Amino acid sequence: MRDVLVLIFILAAAYYSFKKPYLGVCAWIWVALLAPANWAFGFSQSFRINLTIVLITVASYLFVQKDKGGVFGKQGGYILMFWILALISTIFHQTVDVDEVLFEFEKFTKVIALYLFVGLTIKKRVHIDTFIWAIVLGLSSYAAMEGVKFILSLGGHRIIGMSGVIEDRNDLAVAINMCIPLIIYLWSVTKHQHLKLALLGLTFLNIVSVIGTYSRGGFIGLTILAIAMWFKSKRKFSLALVALIMIPLLYVNAPDTWKERQTTITTASSQDGSFIGRLWAWKISTLIALDNPVTGGGFKSVTDPVQWNIYAPITPNFGPIDTPTIPTNLKPKAAHNIYFQVLGDHGFTGLVLFLLILSSTYFQCQKNIKQAKRNGVDWCANLSSAISLSLIGYCITGLNVSLAYFELVYALVGIVGIVRVYLAKLESSEINS
Repeated sequence: MRDVLVLIFILAAAYYSFKKPYLGVCAWIWVALLAPANWAFGFSQSFRINLTIVLITVASYLFVQKDKGGVFGKQGGYILMFWILALISTIFHQTVDVDEVLFEFEKFTKVIALYLFVGLTIKKRVHIDTFIWAIVLGLSSYAAMEGVKFILSLGGHRIIGMSGVIEDRNDLAVAINMCIPLIIYLWSVTKHQHLKLALLGLTFLNIVSVIGTYSRGGFIGLTILAIAMWFKSKRKFSLALVALIMIPLLYVNAPDTWKERQTTITTASSQDGSFIGRLWAWKISTLIALDNPVTGGGFKSVTDPVQWNIYAPITPNFGPIDTPTIPTNLKPKAAHNIYFQVLGDHGFTGLVLFLLILSSTYFQCQKNIKQAKRNGVDWCANLSSAISLSLIGYCITGLNVSLAYFELVYALVGIVGIVRVYLAKLESSEINS
């Protein structure tokens, strides 16, 4: 039955993607995040769903779409330079497994292609809202299902990652934190009361899902995200009152295993083996970058056994934090931090470009908010605020995951640029009228 549903989706998505390229991009992000073929067990698993949607979308853009212009701005320039640097670091990589490096570069190129077609095909408000809905239906619907299981099992169900790009539970926590502000944006622009209630329920279940992942970084990110949303809210007193009532109640009823997991945050540096393993990976990522400051070591250089063994003996007294000697038989650890991940992969040049992408997008959101409010375009202000909160969630929770090349980040960067151009055109038309 699942295979039949996947086949029906492919046929429907192919038809509408060719008719309207922006729908192809919406299907593209939905498939990339949810990986529906992995949910089936039969013939549909052999389908290249994402490739099919991408090829049809490209064909539709070339032969159907009349307006071929795109929206990129300075963020697009930073992303292009980041991709070129990734190409160079791939050519001059320091790792042994060439196939893995090429595979990671290919995946990143697909992410950049998604960003490119977001800027080329999404033009209007209906396009933007449909795209946001595709993201929410892809990620938040899964999170909601897992949240229901967590509640019904009284906390016994451990929420793990999805079968797509976010297989790790910590990665899933990052994605959910990024989606929560987008759900609230959809709530703000939705007029149907029943749908608004459903979106509020979806928000609650997504919060439960972050808790259910048992991810410490995810919970910290959720807390900071909640504080940031509180500061931006116009109902600060009522929200604070609800929080004061609900947080102690939820904590008292939380599973003991979850409480024990969160209390290890304060002792992570001295007692948590997984955290010490990350310190080792961060040190090795930095050492790789110091030896290769412009290009880094290439994708996944920190997990390369040869690179790991070269730098492992140097780590104990390197940096501000002393760490134990790395056991010789220890398997290399991933950075589990988006910043150190980029640092090891692409050096200090890559880290600077990565930070420029994130910071310039955030500040563009703030400019969009001011311009939208000045022109009375509430939906643009709400969307820009939501995306800025998503970026905060990503930047904070990203301290705990290796998710620097996440599709959702680059897709939202594209949407920010589109909103900027939309507002500029609107303001220009009002001035000229």
